[in-house]
Amino acid sequence: MDLQSPEQSDDEPAEAALPGRQEKPCRVDSCKIRHYAKGYCKKHYTQILRHGKLTPERERGVVRVCKVGGCGRTDTIAWYCRKHKRQLRVHGRLTPEREHIMGREGCRVARCKEPHRAKGYCAKHYNRERWRRLTETRAKARGKGARSKRIARKR
Repeated sequence: MDLQSPEQSDDEPAEAALPGRQEKPCRVDSCKIRHYAKGYCKKHYTQILRHGKLTPERERGVVRVCKVGGCGRTDTIAWYCRKHKRQLRVHGRLTPEREHIMGREGCRVARCKEPHRAKGYCAKHYNRERWRRLTETRAKARGKGARSKRIARKR
């Protein structure tokens, strides 16, 4: 029966056990992964190949918070949340005076305690009002269309 030392198992390759063959860590200070090429791990080596430099700002797993003070959202695009990035794209500047803040005012329907969504109504009452307006305009459009067809037939 062949006894093995506890440090080496059957799963490890033989070359790892050779003296003088130690695995080097990545050159990046905070990275503990073994080197892949030219002293860098595969992730950092790929960054250098693609961008010509290390790009820690592009690494995944880093949580980025919106640059705008008091925002705190983490769904960032170039350091701004979607809402603030859209303001910069559309208006060329941040527009806090135009921001719609959800939940500040309640629904304007009496005895409704739900937060405001649009035009002073909560989601339920806004959709109900919107549906009512749509059916009215559709009914008017049908009435005009039917009348104009009758006039065309008489001629």
